[in-house]
Amino acid sequence: MPLDSQNLENSVDSNRILITVTAMLATTVIVLDINISAIALPHMQGGLSANQDQVSWIVTTYFMMQASTMAATGWLVSRIGRKRLYVCALAGFAFCSLMSGNAETIPEIMFFRGLQGMCSAPIAPISQALMLDSYPRERHGQALAIWGAGVMFAPVMGPVIGGWLTEEFSWRWVFYVSTPFAILAVIGAVFSVKETPRDREKPFDIKGYLFLVLALASLQLTLDRGEIEGWFDSNYIVITTSAVVLGLYFFITHSLTTNNRFISPEIFKDKNLMLGIVFQFILGFLVLSMNVIMPLFMQNLREFPIMMAAMVMMPRGIGTLVGLVVAGRLSNRVDPRAVIIFGFLCVAFSAWRLSNFTVDVGIWDFIIAAFFNGIGIGAIWVPLTAVSFWTLPAKFRTEASTFTTLFRNYGSGIGVSVVICILSRSQTTAHTYLSERINPYSEAMKSYLLPEQWNFSSVDGLRLIDNEIARQAMSIGFFNDFYFIMIGALASIPLAMLLSRGDKKIRLS
Repeated sequence: MPLDSQNLENSVDSNRILITVTAMLATTVIVLDINISAIALPHMQGGLSANQDQVSWIVTTYFMMQASTMAATGWLVSRIGRKRLYVCALAGFAFCSLMSGNAETIPEIMFFRGLQGMCSAPIAPISQALMLDSYPRERHGQALAIWGAGVMFAPVMGPVIGGWLTEEFSWRWVFYVSTPFAILAVIGAVFSVKETPRDREKPFDIKGYLFLVLALASLQLTLDRGEIEGWFDSNYIVITTSAVVLGLYFFITHSLTTNNRFISPEIFKDKNLMLGIVFQFILGFLVLSMNVIMPLFMQNLREFPIMMAAMVMMPRGIGTLVGLVVAGRLSNRVDPRAVIIFGFLCVAFSAWRLSNFTVDVGIWDFIIAAFFNGIGIGAIWVPLTAVSFWTLPAKFRTEASTFTTLFRNYGSGIGVSVVICILSRSQTTAHTYLSERINPYSEAMKSYLLPEQWNFSSVDGLRLIDNEIARQAMSIGFFNDFYFIMIGALASIPLAMLLSRGDKKIRLS
């Protein structure tokens, strides 16, 4: 090989490594920030002298502003340039993280968290596009496996880091910790990311954007406030849901009747991308919603301390890394649809084991189930993301990455709302059913195996019986959630066969 060619290849490899580190660092910081800040909410409530409803608006504001800004990422990249937007977003995120930690009032922290949500919006889509652009198509699976380590592992490590920082220092450190890593990502982006051509003439479809933002912001409000407001028993939720429907209706009708569309119509013509978006929604709905109910199961039902619950969840993160590595290595050897199916089978197996637990399940049983759930996440995500972008022209990758990320986030949000709703309703129904059958004349209550303190003739005995009924009712709610996820994972398997294997020259088989 000529010396000049070798030097060029070494330079490309070095830049590729720097881009990989930068993209992983940037994405991990964003995902980690969301998860470690959520665990500190009760401490923020006391530190800022706020009630639970006020504190919940901190989360709602962040996600609402993130969704609204993410929708405009494609246009901003074409207008400003990918590197400028990426660097500015990371720098803004670092600054807002620092200011959120310094906040002294609820309005102040809501303001900076809202700005931080706006800054975080372009980071994950651009990071994904950078990884796809930096690696040849036949290595996309490996590249996404490396990048996915941050995307999928951060939600598992978030509670551990957030719990430790909050207990050892204060809730403010869950924000401070993100700042230095975001600054490192800024430095990496400045030296590794190449600027893309700007289209200063590209008009902005203000009507399409406003209609889409109305739908996205209203949907985020509905998901975040639904449980608090009582869902459709509340006029507030009825109004926000109506705004979602109207926003989508006006956006679709406007997009069909204008030449200046907010979303490039070419991306809707790519079958793999459209199916990939659907699968990203399913991934968020079925798999990532487990991030919420697994810790709840351990803390509320098994009564594990927060740090112990976080440590028991760590094997799920290890399983995710195993799934990512295996899927990355198989990306150029095995039909990706087979790997996706294997991933859904792992998720289904994990949910099946969880649905057959008892309230006294041991730690190792839970660790095994969590580990297989993690393997499923990694095995699904890598080939799914690679296949989604197989046939899409490179110029649409940033815009397409935006919508895959957006749908995965909303899938997760809707999934959390659904599993919490199933948990709540199942718990109420089971409590009523069990209470009706627990009485002094029941054969079950005459058993010599029952604890002596379960005495119907004393107040303490009745209280203990009611506590056990509530505990068993809660367990039924969790088990119904796990069973629902198992059915959903199995039902998703046939859909994987609809994905195209791509061009024969580059197919992964």
